[in-house]
Amino acid sequence: MTDWRLRTSRPDDIEPMYEVWHASVLATHDFLSETDLAEICIQVRRDYLPNRDFTVAVDDGDRVIGFMRVEESEIDSLYIAPAFRRQGLGRRFVAEATARGENLEVEVNAQNTQAVAFYSAMSFRVISSMHADREGRPYPLLRMRRSLPRNIP
Repeated sequence: MTDWRLRTSRPDDIEPMYEVWHASVLATHDFLSETDLAEICIQVRRDYLPNRDFTVAVDDGDRVIGFMRVEESEIDSLYIAPAFRRQGLGRRFVAEATARGENLEVEVNAQNTQAVAFYSAMSFRVISSMHADREGRPYPLLRMRRSLPRNIP
């Protein structure tokens, strides 16, 4: 069921986006320590969300239920409220990102098995890995790429 639409984020979306991010992380990142999660929450709320533009998914009441950010050919973030997962919204976000270019990359926590499975189902393949996250915390990262075949006559 698709009782949602995509639009560009607005400044008043920051708090609802944070709530979506937080709920999504709690549902998928059970490997994070409490200290690291608290630190990441501050970074996301204070530094990340207010300083970037996103594509948001909103329900029929214009409430944010998910968001994505694409930087060049990389999906920088994609989060969906748990109640709206498995309804095609993730696929819709990837289709939106694909419209911007043939090849997409994404970096995911290796321990976030749900995200790894989703991107694998969307034809992304692991191309490299890191033993820690970008802050040096003990959370391995996978870089995945989706290359669409070129139409050759």
